[in-house]
Amino acid sequence: MGIFDRAPLELVVYELAEGDDGYGGTVPVRGKRHVLRVFAQPIDADDNSSQGWTEPGRYKILARDFPTFRWGEVEFEGRKWTVSEYPRKHGGSKRTQFVSAAIERRGSHGLGRPADE
Repeated sequence: MGIFDRAPLELVVYELAEGDDGYGGTVPVRGKRHVLRVFAQPIDADDNSSQGWTEPGRYKILARDFPTFRWGEVEFEGRKWTVSEYPRKHGGSKRTQFVSAAIERRGSHGLGRPADE
């Protein structure tokens, strides 16, 4: 059993889907829900680092495997996140292959934890 088989964090991903807009066209809608076990590596922090505390604004998401379709919406740590780097598979042996993606916090940076609306 490798380290990727013991991922400690939960990430909820919704598929990118399209629905009828009522005028003959389509609009983006929330698709099927997937709950994933992942590792989250901070990429950078927000603007509060000069005040002596930081909160990561972006994360690299790593796991043994997860769906590589285009993610429509992501929930992590009770908040909504934007996908800034879509999922991709990294090859190698069966023991070393993994999947990664990058997510970015929604809302204003530097103002604490704003409501995600």
